Amino acid sequence: MTQEERSQETRSSILAAAEHSFAERGYDVTSVDSICRAACVSKGAFYHHFPSKGAVFVALLNEWLNDLDAQFATMRTSTASVPQEVAAMASSVDGIYRLAGAKWNILLEFWAKSKVDPAVAQSTIEMIHRYQGFFRELLERGRREGSLHVADTDLAAVVFLSVVLGLLLQGTLDPEGRDWGTLAQRALSMLMAMMAGRNT
Repeated sequence: MTQEERSQETRSSILAAAEHSFAERGYDVTSVDSICRAACVSKGAFYHHFPSKGAVFVALLNEWLNDLDAQFATMRTSTASVPQEVAAMASSVDGIYRLAGAKWNILLEFWAKSKVDPAVAQSTIEMIHRYQGFFRELLERGRREGSLHVADTDLAAVVFLSVVLGLLLQGTLDPEGRDWGTLAQRALSMLMAMMAGRNT
C-alpha cells in the first residue's frame, strides 16, 4: 500500500468513526479523543487530516452531498427531458431515505450547530445556495425545452428546495409517522405537474 493509499484509508476511518459517533451520541458529546479511539488513529493523524472536530462534521456533509450530486448527474444523462429527470429523481427518493439512515440525524445536528458555529453556518448557507442553484438550473432547462411553464425560476427553485428540506426534516423527526420516500415522490410529481401546466 502506498503512502497516499494509507493516508486515504486513515481519513476514511476517521470519517466513518465520526459519522457513527455523531449519529449515535450527537456532536457535542463526541470528542476528538473518542473519534481517534474508534478509528484506531493517533491525534496527530487526526489533526494531519482535519484541523478540528467541526471540520470533520463539514467533510461528512460534503461527502454526502457529493454522492447525491453524482446520483443526480447520472439521472440527467439518462433522461430526455426535465420532467423525466425529476421523475427519475423522485423514484430514487425512497431509496435515498432508506439508505441514508444515520445521516439524517447528522443533518439535523448540522442544522442545530449552525446557530452557534460560524464555520458550520457558512457550510449550511453554501448547501442551501448549492441546491437552490441546482433546482434553478433544472427549471430553466425545462423552460428552454418547453416542457415547463415557469415565470420565475428563482422563486420556483426556492419552493422546490423548501419542499425537499421540509419533508426531510419531518422524516428525520418522525421517521415512522409516514412513508416519507413515497410522499416525497408524490410531492415532486405534483410540483412538476403544476409547472408543466397539467391538472393535479
